[in-house]
Amino acid sequence: MVVTALPARERFLLDELNQLGTFHRSGFKGVLTGRVEAVDRFLEDVRQALEEGAGWARDLARVLPVERTFSFEPDAFVERLKEAVAPFLQRMDSGTFYVRLQRRGHKGRIVSPEVERAVDEHLVALAEHQGKTLRVAFQDPDYVVAVETVGSVCGVALLPRELRTRYPFVKIK
Repeated sequence: MVVTALPARERFLLDELNQLGTFHRSGFKGVLTGRVEAVDRFLEDVRQALEEGAGWARDLARVLPVERTFSFEPDAFVERLKEAVAPFLQRMDSGTFYVRLQRRGHKGRIVSPEVERAVDEHLVALAEHQGKTLRVAFQDPDYVVAVETVGSVCGVALLPRELRTRYPFVKIK
């Protein structure tokens, strides 16, 4: 999981999240990383806490339920990322999507728009090869391929519209 906290609330949020899993500071301001036993249960717990008005839940800016992680060197990042997101096509039907990269670290070495475009094009080509028609659209897409780097570790997630709707705190920056 990658969780971002509202400004100056990281310490309070970390204490509460550690009751739901194992979370740590990432070294980047307001960014926590962690593991939970069951992602669905964690998301439901956060949703319920928000509905009940729990103070700690209001300290959340966003949550990303990372599915896969990998370490990387900047020069090989795009190729490693393409490999990491290719399996998402098994869960994507024809429709709309876009790739969004939230980069922390490697400023000037990883250019988010260039990476997003390269991975968009890669997924469209792979989908076409599989007989699917995917197109990039930013207005309420069927899927968002979320990519988060925290230093030299990257996490990726496939966020279908239904997930983003049910859990509005799972959002793309």
